[in-house]
Amino acid sequence: MPYVNVRILEGATAAQKVRVIERITQVMVEELGKNPASTFVVIDDVSTDNWGHHGTSVTKLRAAAAADAKKPAAKKPAARKAAARKAAARTAGRG
Repeated sequence: MPYVNVRILEGATAAQKVRVIERITQVMVEELGKNPASTFVVIDDVSTDNWGHHGTSVTKLRAAAAADAKKPAAKKPAARKAAARKAAARTAGRG
């Protein structure tokens, strides 16, 4: 009687979960010869507040990533150097 426990972050739809259950059951049948009638798959939806990574919650990590995505991209060093050269050339031409 296989028991497979899957933990995922909240957000999957009911249809997605059904498909995961179907496919995991099929893997157990194909790879281990298990009887699908006695195979149990349990999906635990975990709140992002209750899932931590890098010392903080996924909720906070996602909020920080969203805030970073809204910030304008900083110019790369090569782009800054090229802009400085152009500015210097314009200034030098004023003599």
